[in-house]
Amino acid sequence: MFSTTKSSNSQKAGQLPEDDTVATETPKARPTSSATMLNLATTRKVASEQYAQAAKAEKAYRIKKKATMAQANYDETKEHFREAFSHFKLAFKGLFSVIANITYLISEKREVRKQAAEKKAHEKNLERKKKLEEQLAKAEAQAGESKEEDKEKGSNE
Repeated sequence: MFSTTKSSNSQKAGQLPEDDTVATETPKARPTSSATMLNLATTRKVASEQYAQAAKAEKAYRIKKKATMAQANYDETKEHFREAFSHFKLAFKGLFSVIANITYLISEKREVRKQAAEKKAHEKNLERKKKLEEQLAKAEAQAGESKEEDKEKGSNE
């Protein structure tokens, strides 16, 4: 730690200095630091503190920003769930109403199908009637022509 004295250098490693010959020399003083070294150390320390403050402020900003977004998402989600539960409640009320009145729904659908079938059968019957009338008219026309031909043949004879 301290610099050794000349007297101790001359002694051998195993020998102890005599009690009355104590080193009176003081250790050499450390050289004084220059102002540039002190300025650099101070600048480095200030920069380190500023960096730590900036990092802390940036972290706080990110936390605040994400917390704001999370709060907005939370509020929106909470509102959606509130609406979903109210709609779910309405859906169950409607479901029970439908279950209670399902026989009427089935009867109505059955009636609609029955009316559609009756309408289709009526139209089909009208088509048949029209075809039969046309065939009857053709048959009468042919019968009328054959009678006229018979009359003409009978009067010619």
